Amino acid sequence: MWYLVWNCILYSSFTNFTIHFKMDFFLKILVSYVIYTILSYSIDVSLNINNPSYKIDHFQKNNFWQFNSLSFILSLLVISYVLGKIRRLYDNKANRKKPKSVGKLFEYVLHSSIVCSFIFTDSKIPSLLYRTSWYVSGNFEKSGAGKYSLSQFWFLEFHLLLLSIFLTLVGLLFVKGQVDVVKNRSSFSLAIFTSISLAILFNTGIQLGLGHGEPLVGYSIFPGGVIFQILCLCYLFIFLYIIFNRYLFTTILILFGGVLFVVANAIKFSMRMEPILPSDLVWVFQPSVLFSFVDISVLMTVNVSLVIFMFIYIIGRRYIYPGRIIRATILRFVLLGFMFLMSINVYSIFKRKDNGKIIDDIPIITLLNNFQDTKWLGNSINARYRSLLYVWLNQITTDPMMQPKGYNKDKIKEIEKKYDQVALEINKNRNESIEDQTIIYVLSESFADPSRIEGVNLSRNPIPKIQEIKSKVTSGLMQSDGYGGGTANMEFQTLTGLPFYNINPTVSVLYSEVAPKMRKLISVSDSFINKKVVHFESPINYSRNVIYNRLKFNKFISIDDKDEFDLGYQEVHISDESTYKAVLKEMDTQNNQFFSVITIQNHSPFISGEPSDLTATAYGFSDDENSKLTNYSRLLTFTDTATQSFLESLSKIDKKITVVFYGDHLPGLYPESAFKNNPEGQYQTDYFIWSNFDAPKLNYPLVNSSDFSAMVFEQTNSKVSPYYALLTEVLKKASVDKKALEGEAQEIAEDLKLVEYDLISGKGYLSKDFFKVYQ
Repeated sequence: MWYLVWNCILYSSFTNFTIHFKMDFFLKILVSYVIYTILSYSIDVSLNINNPSYKIDHFQKNNFWQFNSLSFILSLLVISYVLGKIRRLYDNKANRKKPKSVGKLFEYVLHSSIVCSFIFTDSKIPSLLYRTSWYVSGNFEKSGAGKYSLSQFWFLEFHLLLLSIFLTLVGLLFVKGQVDVVKNRSSFSLAIFTSISLAILFNTGIQLGLGHGEPLVGYSIFPGGVIFQILCLCYLFIFLYIIFNRYLFTTILILFGGVLFVVANAIKFSMRMEPILPSDLVWVFQPSVLFSFVDISVLMTVNVSLVIFMFIYIIGRRYIYPGRIIRATILRFVLLGFMFLMSINVYSIFKRKDNGKIIDDIPIITLLNNFQDTKWLGNSINARYRSLLYVWLNQITTDPMMQPKGYNKDKIKEIEKKYDQVALEINKNRNESIEDQTIIYVLSESFADPSRIEGVNLSRNPIPKIQEIKSKVTSGLMQSDGYGGGTANMEFQTLTGLPFYNINPTVSVLYSEVAPKMRKLISVSDSFINKKVVHFESPINYSRNVIYNRLKFNKFISIDDKDEFDLGYQEVHISDESTYKAVLKEMDTQNNQFFSVITIQNHSPFISGEPSDLTATAYGFSDDENSKLTNYSRLLTFTDTATQSFLESLSKIDKKITVVFYGDHLPGLYPESAFKNNPEGQYQTDYFIWSNFDAPKLNYPLVNSSDFSAMVFEQTNSKVSPYYALLTEVLKKASVDKKALEGEAQEIAEDLKLVEYDLISGKGYLSKDFFKVYQ
């Protein structure tokens, strides 16, 4: 099937052998071959990241040097060169004519055709053909063509011919850009050449940052994933070149931004097992907060790199690729308009999905999106096997919740009546009101007992006081929705009672992506008049300032208020002791209150030299991982002491107080191997519910963060609204500790899903009475 391309080259070469080729043309071909080989290998790496048997440094085994077309091309060029010499010798002796130089256009076309031959003879092409929609979706069989039939052969030949023509046209810009690199000439061709090259390299860098896995349903990466991400990156880079219209500045911007993104993505994934997502871009506007979470060496590297790039631009802007990329203003705006229309079209394709499926026959996109349903596996897995930019586009265009079956106004009203009766039954045996007490929710950053992790050895127990407290009060494990991160999501679920497990897996941050779309933002704090937040970080993180304002909190005590409090640091971050003291300072001993408290002490980076007698190691951990584990365990000792002291202070206050203490997620310091035999342990933290008065010790060994409010109502013997009656039923019959739901439990789970959908994405059929407690 390759003869079409070869014949074109052969015909062009031999019918023009009389034309004079200069030696630099052969050098250009050699350079093109080297560039193509590097880019081809980069694609090969990205195709095999999740293939355990593939080793990146095994160049010979992985066919780094693509020899399939090299012998043919070299033979062709040598013959052309020799025949050209003979013809020039004949012209000089017989006709005394000056040999004609080859025309530039013909040279570019021939050069581009040769580059295309590299592509079509690449060793990866046969396997890539079998990853197209015609093979994967079985379209050949549907059309009546056999797998190796003649009709299949002609179909492929026709489409490969069209593809070769298209690639030759693109190749013209590519090879001209290669020439412009040497000639120090700013041009649109140079922008295309650079965009294609950098897109391929950054694609590999992004995917490598997502770690190495195992093949999923037989694929290291799903069909279309690599080409989709390369095209998206190429589109973005070309768009930037057209916008700024200066080659050096735009290239520096792409290189600096691209490398920074690749590194940041790898760091975040190593810490949280989650890639960078659109909701993370808010951190770009808070660099001081962002860099407080990473090692100082990373910050220094970024600053030094920025200075170097700025120096290169300032010194070289007049000498290195000077001038505009596109000189005609009209052409520039036409190209921008065309690209804008393309982006709108792709956006609309994703937006118009029907039950998660994209319409048929959209090149690349249909196959990538519709091939295997893995949306439920979450963003990390889909980024690894479908590409990160697919996840970005899918997240931007997907609704937070899919409409549950049977959702309508009558069904919602039926649910209201049902749980109004359930609330009446529950309230017959309860005689307290939640608003007559003080409730404190303490989200303890990264708090999770390290001794539960298999293979971890501690020189002594870092949290003996908290373990003793847990043994006496309602306590157990909380199932987290994130590893190494996801604080705001736990906070959202705790306050609203709306579980993350019902929400579209493409959603990353509930505060940023779900809360703004909700008609009514509900919270357990709604029963209180005096309510405050204590969190010594930036108030704009995850839009907390906006969320708490909507929830009508009276005061948000953040890092902006540090001058009003006597704050101390535990190495890097504000200590838990300081956070607790701030709560006590804001405590009204006469009136009841609600506090939402988020600590920050145990956030990464994990640094602590004391207590020096506490060390931690684990089998299979690196020295760096053991060092982080030791430092983290030492930090927990300060949480342990401060928490006990805090509860002792609360026990002396003459009013009813209940504290819900829970870890939001595990610290992102453990390697994947630590959870090999207990994958659930990666998402289980500690919790307890303590009261300064006699309260029952409830038996809930495993709960979701959305269950806490129902547990507080039960422990304090408080009356419930129909909404909290529903959450109480979920807690008892349909929460995360129940492995298989059926019958009544399944019906309760479906009721919660319908209520959650109505609040988040639905029509808002729920009445205000659903959230009121009737005495």
